[in-house]
Amino acid sequence: MKESTRMLVPEEKKCIGCRACTSACPEKLITFSEEGKLRSISFPANCSPDCELCALACPEKAISFTFPEEEEKSRVPLETQTLDFELAPCQKCGTAFATRRELEKVRTAISEKFPFPQQEASGWNSAPAVVRQRSEKSKQKQLFRQESFKKIEKARQYQL
Repeated sequence: MKESTRMLVPEEKKCIGCRACTSACPEKLITFSEEGKLRSISFPANCSPDCELCALACPEKAISFTFPEEEEKSRVPLETQTLDFELAPCQKCGTAFATRRELEKVRTAISEKFPFPQQEASGWNSAPAVVRQRSEKSKQKQLFRQESFKKIEKARQYQL
């Protein structure tokens, strides 16, 4: 039986550049790179005929496969296809960390579940390091409150 050539087809209009496909590819054929404010995701022209993990991992259903007819095989791209995405900067620290399409998807998903005014929308477009820093400060405040509460309770016990 003759092995068929299967072509991987990323749809640029649907892809948000989230890298889910790069994480899912067991053969590491789908790769990404980031330089400055640009993320590039490279897709092989073809891959293993029985694997569709990248397509299953894609939240936007931006990856499909096709089996070109024999007469079309000469037109099948034999080179890697690369999609480029502009990275958005963190509002607080300026670090480029996510594609604008990713951020829009997150903002939309959050606002559907938790509607909030635009001026209160800060946080969804912050770099992970800034979010961790905020989270750490929040934990410190919570610990301070807990310690203060314990001291107040102890003082009340002594007064009795």
